[in-house]
Amino acid sequence: MTQPDGGQSPYDPPQQPEQGQPATPPGSVPGQPAPYEQQPYEQQQPYQQQYEQAPVYAQGGQPAPYGAAPLPKNSLGVWSLVLGILAVLGCGLLTGIAAIITGHKSRKAQQEGQADNGAMGLVGIITGWVGIAWTTVVLGFVIAGAIVAATTVNDPAFQEQMEQMEQEYGDSGQTMDPELEELMDELENLENN
Repeated sequence: MTQPDGGQSPYDPPQQPEQGQPATPPGSVPGQPAPYEQQPYEQQQPYQQQYEQAPVYAQGGQPAPYGAAPLPKNSLGVWSLVLGILAVLGCGLLTGIAAIITGHKSRKAQQEGQADNGAMGLVGIITGWVGIAWTTVVLGFVIAGAIVAATTVNDPAFQEQMEQMEQEYGDSGQTMDPELEELMDELENLENN
């Protein structure tokens, strides 16, 4: 086996000298392989350049040059994910819409080769939509409850029921606390004056 520079590997068995050549090179011990000779710097340089230019693998298994900066639009996916999580946790419409927009931009940047975290963008889009849906449902229940409460209080039948309850329980003359009764009387006097 020979080395790229044409020399013999130190692990190969010694070769028999051809006729007319000395048995051992000058400066070596008989029975030992020839010492490795240092190559001049000019011959070593291509190997050194090849080593320096070897690809370094970045995220996603894609080769990138040594010391390369991260892809410029990777932050879009991170922002989309964070905003989507905030939307699910209750920040609602504003962060949900922002998560969807940044998620779509992240996916587009991945397709153009400017980013490599499109999956984060996709998760941000999904969580953004879930946050918007959750907020819409909760707001719907709150608005429906407010409408029902407003219509019930203004309903004449409800007011009659309240007056009947007042007459039943208010006319008994029994109070829980005499001090509370005095305070209620003072409040009525203030309202009348």
